[in-house]
Amino acid sequence: MIPEEISEELAQQEHEVLIEIREYVDRLITEQESSSCQEEFDKSEESDKKKTGSVTYRQEWVYCGKDCSRCPHGPYWYAYWKENGKTHSKYIGKELKEVAGKI
Repeated sequence: MIPEEISEELAQQEHEVLIEIREYVDRLITEQESSSCQEEFDKSEESDKKKTGSVTYRQEWVYCGKDCSRCPHGPYWYAYWKENGKTHSKYIGKELKEVAGKI
């Protein structure tokens, strides 16, 4: 249920603003679905995760954020590593290829 003060405010917005709001809400939904999917992924088998040196490779399912009946897509491989205390990631692709030194 949408709170009354929000629905009243939305009713007063112009078309362009409503489109921006819809896109924002779609992104929020995608992030929540992706987070939920990530939790399920984290429970999956360890064979989907490989560690090489200081880089960790993971397979992830991705929600595209569009009105898509095929979501989630994947799984796709991503590389994760830390630099200066900050975690970085890079999309690898459908197949995990030799990528050492390319990140």
